[in-house]
Amino acid sequence: MSEFVSPAELAKRLGISRRTLFRLVSAGRLPEPVRLTKRTVRWEWAAVQQWLSAKDNRRKRQGGGNG
Repeated sequence: MSEFVSPAELAKRLGISRRTLFRLVSAGRLPEPVRLTKRTVRWEWAAVQQWLSAKDNRRKRQGGGNG
């Protein structure tokens, strides 16, 4: 079963603020959350990890990164 995380939990796991989290989503740098109700959103943790991993792999192929 998939683990869904709140904005506060995802921000904590990524080491950023909630505001930065939503800025990254708006900029297309993080996947869109799943809207459960009008005021409730969650991210599927496995999907976020996969998205971040794919992004990291693209950066490595392009010669970027911190290494």
